[in-house]
Parts: sequence; structure tokens; C-alpha cells
Amino acid sequence: MEGTYSEVYPNVSQDEAGIKKLFMQFSFPGGIPSHVAPSTPGSIHEGGELGYSLSHAFGAALDNPDLIVACVIGDGEAETGPLATAWQSNKFLNPITDGAVLPILHLNGYKISNPTVLARIEHEELEQFLRGCGWTPYFVEGDDPDEMHQLMAAILEKAIEEIRKIQSNARNNNDNTRPRWPVIVLKSPKGWTGPKVVDGLQVEGTFRSHQVPLLVDSAHPDHLKQLESWMKSYKL
Repeated sequence: MEGTYSEVYPNVSQDEAGIKKLFMQFSFPGGIPSHVAPSTPGSIHEGGELGYSLSHAFGAALDNPDLIVACVIGDGEAETGPLATAWQSNKFLNPITDGAVLPILHLNGYKISNPTVLARIEHEELEQFLRGCGWTPYFVEGDDPDEMHQLMAAILEKAIEEIRKIQSNARNNNDNTRPRWPVIVLKSPKGWTGPKVVDGLQVEGTFRSHQVPLLVDSAHPDHLKQLESWMKSYKL
């Protein structure tokens, strides 16, 4: 809508015909993929589920010394090859000349239809894994929204203070020794704060909450009421 796509691809014009062309080719046979794909230049970057979120975060922080990049990582994404490798990118971050990356691993236990790899291991093993990759992990765990809000705020503040301390020491003493940057592990139920049960089946805390927990159509009239109740629960 702001013209960038049309500058690169003039055949996708800024009018009704252009919007129609863009919509019909997006994630469609013969069109462009729904995710970044090197085989198809011009595909729209619309998510991180294929594992590139953390490497992109590091790209934003390099040569940008005043920037702290918070990068939220789903635990399903975390088991992909690109993301598993990207944990090692902290070896390339210079605390003097670069910014910092603060990964937030959202450990909610499930991907599309199965438990995630990192949800299958013990707390201690996950902590050891992250330390082995060169990070200092902080855990935020629970299922009460009010309590978790306060816990997350406190850990975020602690992590940012740690980052600033690392950078201050490096820049004041010209010390580019590789530090152990903080990483946050946020452990909460899958589908948290959404519908707990749908059609008699447990949804919150299970794989059923992935992507489409409710089907709002004529065949499921009760789902619309559940959706309305869910949205109103946020009191925005």
C-alpha cells in the first residue's frame, strides 16, 4: 500500500487491479511462496517459522551499537536447522561496535501436531544446552497472566541491565572479549489465554491450539460465541 512493492515490480500496480494480482499470486501455484525463498526473489517475509528469525536479528544488530534486538523464537521454530545454527551467531557479535540480540525462546510445548524437541528435555538439560551455546539463560515460567507479566518485566529489566553492563565494560576498556549474552526462556501453556476447551476437547496446553483453535462458520455456531468471549477477555 505504501508503494515499495510496486517500485520493484511495476506490474503490481497501486490500484484494485494490482492488489488483485498480488493477492492471487501470493502463496499460489505459479505465483510466489508465502515465506522467504531464495529461489523466488520478491517473496514477502511474513514470519519466522522456518528458522531465520534469530539470524535476521543478528543482522540488524551488527554495526548498530545502540540497538538491542529482542527476538521471539517459537520452540517449534527452534528445532529447525537454520535456527539451531543461529544460536552460534553470538560468536560474531562485537560488544564494542555492535548492538545486542536478546533471544526470547517461547517454550509452549507444541508445534503443529506434536510436542517440540526442546519441550521433551528436562529444565536442567535445556539450561545446559543454552549455556553450551554461549548464553546465560533466564527462565520465566507459569500460567497466571498477572504473575507472569510481573515476572517477565523483572527478567527483561535484568537482561537489559546485563547487556548494558557488558557493553559499558567493553567500550570503556576497549575489551572485545566475547561475553555471555542473556537469553530468556518463556515457558507458558500453548494457546495461553485462549479457549481452554472446544467441542469437549482440551485446547489450551495442547497441539489443538496451533493456528486455528476455532472454526467460525455455519457448521460451528458456538465457536463464534467462544471467539467473542475470547476477544473481550483482553479488555482492550
